[in-house]
Amino acid sequence: MLRYLLKDEIHGICYESIERLAEALDDSVQAVIIAEEALVPRGVERLFAFLKNQQPWSDVTVILLTNGSEESSQVSSGLVHLFGVHGNVNMLERPVRVPTLISAVRSAMRARGRQYEVRDLLKQRDQNERVLQEARDELERRVLQRTLELTKANSDLRREVSERLNAENALRQLSQSVVRLQDEERRRIARELHDSAGQYLSAVTLTLGQLARRLAQSNDRNKELVQESLDLVGDCIREVGTMSYLLHPPVLDDFGLVSALRWYVEGFSQRSGIHVRLDLAEEFPRFNRELETALFRIVQEGLTNVHRHSGGQKACVELKIHERQISTTITDDGHGMSEEVLSEVGKGQGGVGLMGMYERVKKLGGTIHIVSGKLGTTIKAQLPFMEMHEPSAAAALS
Repeated sequence: MLRYLLKDEIHGICYESIERLAEALDDSVQAVIIAEEALVPRGVERLFAFLKNQQPWSDVTVILLTNGSEESSQVSSGLVHLFGVHGNVNMLERPVRVPTLISAVRSAMRARGRQYEVRDLLKQRDQNERVLQEARDELERRVLQRTLELTKANSDLRREVSERLNAENALRQLSQSVVRLQDEERRRIARELHDSAGQYLSAVTLTLGQLARRLAQSNDRNKELVQESLDLVGDCIREVGTMSYLLHPPVLDDFGLVSALRWYVEGFSQRSGIHVRLDLAEEFPRFNRELETALFRIVQEGLTNVHRHSGGQKACVELKIHERQISTTITDDGHGMSEEVLSEVGKGQGGVGLMGMYERVKKLGGTIHIVSGKLGTTIKAQLPFMEMHEPSAAAALS
């Protein structure tokens, strides 16, 4: 039989017993040919053990050559049943023609070849799954590493933001404290100038007046000197009074914002030569003292900037009340602010006057906007309405 198979280029190995065959079986076997008379119980058990434990892709074809006798047929029927349970069996009854045997072997080898293709595909799939799993593990490792890096970066960023917010809050509180202390210091200095320096200068005036009367019979030169001294002291008194009122006008506490603004605008126009129009509502109520001080300082700082920087000749101060909001607008006809100055102001930087305005407005929960161009500058501040909760100085003295 092997001779006929070899002529058809089919190589095989012949074993003298089924036990030896069972020992030699492995995944490289493409087909098994067994003669019926070689089947013995012990060998069949070992053969069935091999067939039962094959890989999932493997199903070796067993070609069983039977004798064809009645007794043999009964034996074969039992074996067919057993082989059908444990493996893939193809029974050929002897005598078998050589072409039939070769055809059966070729068919088994082709089936085995397809099984090898499945095996190779399974191996490739396993390899691909390993590579994919390694890639997933590497990706997860990188994602975990990147997540830890981002978590740390976010933590650092949150800490930096928190520190910056704390610093900004501390700076804002400091700026507001400075503004408050400035107002208190201005009020104190104004009171000292009025009550102390003003009184001393008034005393000097009285003394010089007495001296002038005693020198009435003296020469003209002495009279001139005394009169010059009186004039100088009078100028000093007026200057001290002006400084005192500019630092903190008592009229603001005694009679309110409207009176203080009218007094200040009139004096500003006389000192600067800039015509200022004051546009106020016909009936303007008294406000909280802090709000009135803030509005007065905003107008004061705004007009000071007009005089120092705008180069304009006209200005307008407008105060309006609308829906529990107080709107203060200061406009001029000057040459406007530069883009650099506007940028600094927008970033919370700039001159002391503008920053003081911003801090006052922020402290009271308001907003401030500056629009500037070649036709002039407009500063508009809006503050929430706060009624007066304390009696004025005039009412307290009555």
